[in-house]
Amino acid sequence: MSLQNIFKDAKEILASNGDYSSLSDQAIYVPSIEIDRNNVYFILKNGSDKQLAVYETKGHAITDFDSIESEDFDNKTVLLGKLNEQNSAALAKRFVWMKPVSRHGYKYTFGLGDRLGYASNAHLRLLKGRGIFPVLAQQSIRELVLTGRTFTDVIQSAEWAVFEEGYKDGWGADGDHVKNAHEVDYAIKAGCSMITLDATETIHNEVAKLNDEELDNKYNSLDNEFTDRFNKTYLNKTFDLGNGSSVSFTKKDLEQSVLIFFDAVEFATSIYHQFVVPFNLDFEISMDETIVPTSPANHYFFANELHRNGITPETIAPRFYGEFQKAIDYIGDLGRFELEYAIHEAIAEKFGYRLSIHSGSDKLSVYEIIGRISKAHGWHVKIAGTNWLEALKVVGKVDPQFLTDIYKFAYENLDDVKDFYVFNAQTDGKAPKPENVNVDNVSNVLKDDDGRQVLHTMYGSILNLKHSFKYVYRDKFFEILKENQDVYDKFLNIHLAEHVDLLQGLAKSKDEVLKKYEPQAELSGGK
Repeated sequence: MSLQNIFKDAKEILASNGDYSSLSDQAIYVPSIEIDRNNVYFILKNGSDKQLAVYETKGHAITDFDSIESEDFDNKTVLLGKLNEQNSAALAKRFVWMKPVSRHGYKYTFGLGDRLGYASNAHLRLLKGRGIFPVLAQQSIRELVLTGRTFTDVIQSAEWAVFEEGYKDGWGADGDHVKNAHEVDYAIKAGCSMITLDATETIHNEVAKLNDEELDNKYNSLDNEFTDRFNKTYLNKTFDLGNGSSVSFTKKDLEQSVLIFFDAVEFATSIYHQFVVPFNLDFEISMDETIVPTSPANHYFFANELHRNGITPETIAPRFYGEFQKAIDYIGDLGRFELEYAIHEAIAEKFGYRLSIHSGSDKLSVYEIIGRISKAHGWHVKIAGTNWLEALKVVGKVDPQFLTDIYKFAYENLDDVKDFYVFNAQTDGKAPKPENVNVDNVSNVLKDDDGRQVLHTMYGSILNLKHSFKYVYRDKFFEILKENQDVYDKFLNIHLAEHVDLLQGLAKSKDEVLKKYEPQAELSGGK
């Protein structure tokens, strides 16, 4: 597109008085149009290619932008630029809503985690008007390594989506599952407004395996200054949670809580004072990396000890009863889940934070429960990984042979990830066999729980596989995704809507929400 045409586009936009329904240039992405006094900024879309157009008063400020080409017209400079880091920073100087902000004060927040860098636009379109604060950039260090990305890249991609969609209601960036001070520092320097502290390395899972005598001996070997305080505070005490429920501590409850979690409390306290306070971060603590579910006593102890240190996190993620395996629905007794979730919710309410639900993708069976019980104080839910599976649906629609090849590789190399994930596909042997998967039925793999887990957990191995110094799958995968963004957007909208409708009480059951959205997926060539 010529700069003369962009000059005319800007003049037409200024003359339209906010009604952009009849703009002559169909390449203008209307939601992106921003006017600042008599300056105009917008995105031009030509197929899958996007560029930034700027029409701004001549002066030093225009040098903020990195231009492909530019030209002066009267007292204005017109330029065309790439969607890169320099240009997102230049726009953010003019439109502060492009930068991530705190989610504090928001009742409902959703961690979306655009792992591939192509999902945030669709997420924003669906959440607009829903009253939910989106955490668009949500990545762990492991995910960054496996996808070949950086925190800066992830945040920048989200910023461009925010600008393109004209989303001005606020969004967050989460340094997810950071495990030490170095990772926290990296997330902060890149611009994260939130960290999720993964206390795995200070949570002593081995204690859960001790018998009563071993547990007593280990607990009693602690200095008296600790055991005396813990015994006085908790032993044989019952704590009223104010909603008809309570938490009690037997000797075993206390000893396990102290020995498994107190080191993590101390670690969280140090990170809080070193980083959270100085940088005004939203603070989430993940205490879900344990081999057994977080008991009410464990949770109460953890929260009370943080409170004693003057710390109220924004959210805490216990490990709930049942299994939250990757890419499939909740596994477990829903009645027991509801009873225990209500107690965890009451503990969170007592100490002034919200519960966070990790590995939330596809856990449709529990969302009505979570939405109903947490209605008064809200929730934070995290999904991310199944955006990858929605992308694979696009691949299956466009090139089923390519997806067949990807599945065969993933199935045959599943040992690559056996140390990182707990999932049924490792053990039950029910995942579709590669010799039975072909171009006619490969889409069914994405309907099968075990098949989904095979593909979900192997995303890093799939994206990073090389042969003769060239990527085997990565380049073609992203080419398909980029060229079929509209299809991907439809799949993402349906996928996220299923979750949100249940959380917001717009559907009462998994079956109801699937009946509502599955026909749309079929029409899109999906599930």
